[in-house]
Amino acid sequence: MNINFEDIPKHEVSIRSLKTLEKVMFAQDEYGIKKYNHPLNYTQKYDWLAMFTEEMADALKYIQCEIDRKEEVIQLLNASLRVSNPQDYVEAALNLLTVEGTGK
Repeated sequence: MNINFEDIPKHEVSIRSLKTLEKVMFAQDEYGIKKYNHPLNYTQKYDWLAMFTEEMADALKYIQCEIDRKEEVIQLLNASLRVSNPQDYVEAALNLLTVEGTGK
C-alpha cells in the first residue's frame, strides 16, 4: 500500500513540530561537526543501539524533570490564589519557567 503524503491533511501542530525538529536536528549537526570535526555517519565505529538507548534514557529523565517542574509551577500558582499578595509565588513560578539553554 502506497501512501501519498501530499493527500494527507496537514495539522498545524504537526507542521510546527516538524519545523522545530528540523531546526534542532540541523543545530545538532553543527554542534557535532564542531565537537568531533566530522558529521555523523554510519561507518563510524559506534554501537549505535547502545548510544540510542543511552539517549532515550536521558530523554525520559528530561521529560520527568519537565513534568516535575510543571507540577511545582501549578502548586505555586494555586498557592498564589490563596494569599493576599501573590507576587512571591508568581515570581517563583516564573523563575522555574525561565530556562537558559541546554548546558552545552
